[in-house]
Amino acid sequence: MTQQEPLPIFDLSDIVGDFARSTAQERGAVFTRSEIVEFILDLSGYTTDQPLHEFGLLEPAFGNGDFLLPVADRLLNAYSHWCEKRVDMVKDLSGAIRAVELHHDSIQKVRVELLALLRAHGASEQDAHQLLAEWLIEGDFLLVELPWNFTHVVGNPPYVRHEHVPARLMSEYRARYSTIYDRADLYVPFFERCLSQLESGGTLGFICSDRWMKNKYGGPLRAMVAHHYHLTAYVDMVDTPAFHSEVVAYPAITTIKRESPGPTRIAHRPRVDSEYLTELALLMRADTIPEERGVSEIVEVAKGSEPWILQSLDQLAVARRLEADFPTLEQSGCRVGIGVATGADKVFIKPLEELDVEPDRKLPLVTTRDIKTGTVIWRGLAVINPFGDDGSLVDLERYPRLSGYLKQHADTIRNRNCAKRNPKD
Repeated sequence: MTQQEPLPIFDLSDIVGDFARSTAQERGAVFTRSEIVEFILDLSGYTTDQPLHEFGLLEPAFGNGDFLLPVADRLLNAYSHWCEKRVDMVKDLSGAIRAVELHHDSIQKVRVELLALLRAHGASEQDAHQLLAEWLIEGDFLLVELPWNFTHVVGNPPYVRHEHVPARLMSEYRARYSTIYDRADLYVPFFERCLSQLESGGTLGFICSDRWMKNKYGGPLRAMVAHHYHLTAYVDMVDTPAFHSEVVAYPAITTIKRESPGPTRIAHRPRVDSEYLTELALLMRADTIPEERGVSEIVEVAKGSEPWILQSLDQLAVARRLEADFPTLEQSGCRVGIGVATGADKVFIKPLEELDVEPDRKLPLVTTRDIKTGTVIWRGLAVINPFGDDGSLVDLERYPRLSGYLKQHADTIRNRNCAKRNPKD
């Protein structure tokens, strides 16, 4: 772990404090299953056969310790193997971990568990407290001072849409992080700062939404990776039970190294089983890939800010040819959006027959799950349409069922971010 120039710190403590006291959902906290954590650590090369006490690992948002506790356990096991005498545990291990968390109660909970783990590995009470004072940092990862570079960064960065971040705080983020572009979600600057703080040859291993790899707002981050890093592995985790709760996002595991670009190893929707994932990690890091083992390799995935094609060589070749020979949809005059954004999907989106509004106020809705096979297989969802043909809101006196339905769910609708910003509309 090497020293890095610190970022200037500004007093946003009131806003950050409010954000820290918000709910786990509002903070974008999603907790990762242990099998997935161990897989990411294996895939990132943070394994007990390595002298982990000589490494420096960063976790940018440790939450309930889903990553941090296994990391500390691996570190202490490797330390016992590599340093049998263990003359000065604090000196040897104080720089091995830096872990940041915004939520005070989560920090206290994890501190207790880490203290017990350190004591179980032979640390004295005093040494354990000294190590935790070095390892744990309370604050906003995007603002706290971190004057080091790291050999490894692992974790599950928070998934928070930009409109849910207080305006002053988002303004400060935008001033610091060049990858925050358009409607970028909060995990984008997490990627930027973590990648920037990797040592040469260092590895980042994240599980996160894959939208930045395809959407407009991910362009600057894709360009950053393409120009300065090597996307070593991509594992599609859509429709797998990777988390302790159901997640609507499209999760993927990525490992990115601070080295010259090279080929990318790819796997899709693996079985969430410890033994299987251990073998898959070994396979994805092997010198050569045995045929028919569910892992492929693609070269030149990252090309400037262009969206990444991570399915097959054939698809990548076709996409690159289309990019070279034809204008984009937007250049041809089409408007491309990311889909329906209601701010309260549980109210506005339901099976068509369950929406108790007038028939002409509900529209059939096709989602990505309806087109998995390449053709539309509609699952019966619909979305409420409160707008007339001219784009203005309809007169509710003409739509008593819609009016009643909206009044029934008034509290949820008023609690949307857009409603809070425009309370009189």
